[in-house]
Amino acid sequence: MKPERFSSLAALLEYFAALRRLAKPNEEERAALAAIEKLLEVLTPGERASLDDPAGGAAARRRERACRKLARELTERGVLEA
Repeated sequence: MKPERFSSLAALLEYFAALRRLAKPNEEERAALAAIEKLLEVLTPGERASLDDPAGGAAARRRERACRKLARELTERGVLEA
């Protein structure tokens, strides 16, 4: 499945979070979840974990760096609007 185009990284991450919360995703939702998981492979495991960490301080800085890296990559791939 080709990933959708999103207006912002925040929109993509919110959609991803909503898909992950589904108790019984249908086939289309599972495909969308897999497509986003594939996009997130650009991040290291630590960067990926930081996306789920709402804490402040150093954790917030790690999350911000991971988001910048992900946004840059996804904009280049045409997944995020420039």
